[in-house]
Amino acid sequence: MACATQSASLVQQRVRVSSTKKTSKSPRAVAHVVRASVEPTRRSAVLGGVAAAAATVLVPAQPALALSGFSAVKDTRDGYQFFYPVGWQEISVDGQDAVYKDVIEPLESVALNIYPTTRESLAEVGTPDEVANTLVAKALAIPGARAKVLKTAQRKDKDGHLYYALEYVTKTNSYERHALTIVTITQGKFYTLTTGSSERRWPKMKDRLQVTIDSFNVYY
Repeated sequence: MACATQSASLVQQRVRVSSTKKTSKSPRAVAHVVRASVEPTRRSAVLGGVAAAAATVLVPAQPALALSGFSAVKDTRDGYQFFYPVGWQEISVDGQDAVYKDVIEPLESVALNIYPTTRESLAEVGTPDEVANTLVAKALAIPGARAKVLKTAQRKDKDGHLYYALEYVTKTNSYERHALTIVTITQGKFYTLTTGSSERRWPKMKDRLQVTIDSFNVYY
């Protein structure tokens, strides 16, 4: 994947994460995947390390939750779920909790990370714009990349969890990527889910990637 992780003191101060590197899960230990359809059809922000993962206890995502053209991931240990386009393959990436990507288009993927935090809500970290600018400048863009936040939004789920969403572009000499990220905090965990595509394929992929972002929920 054409991306790299980068720790940043400013982000660590805002989110107050630990400095212990997280051990990534094996692909099949991350979640049980339910294929929703056979219709045709990146990485995450790094805010600090986390302690080594404990044994995983998972249950299958319910088929009724899956949308046509998407697969569903549900992790009952870490308490999250989301959809991703059918055809993407699960891969193992050190330091990332779950990663699914297109095997042909290298910039099309979704990645989830979870980090410990002492904050109880995103509101304690900052506004959507403040959090977005910090993440894009310090964590979501690789060193040397030019990055720009295009827009931000926020929402609450039925249980009161606050989510910040951001849309941004990153450019290097070799590629230009259009991406979406959503973050939330609950039960001492800071969740980040990031998906995207090349700028060239953005018009074709944006609606599907938005479904992935909108489908992300935590339930603890």
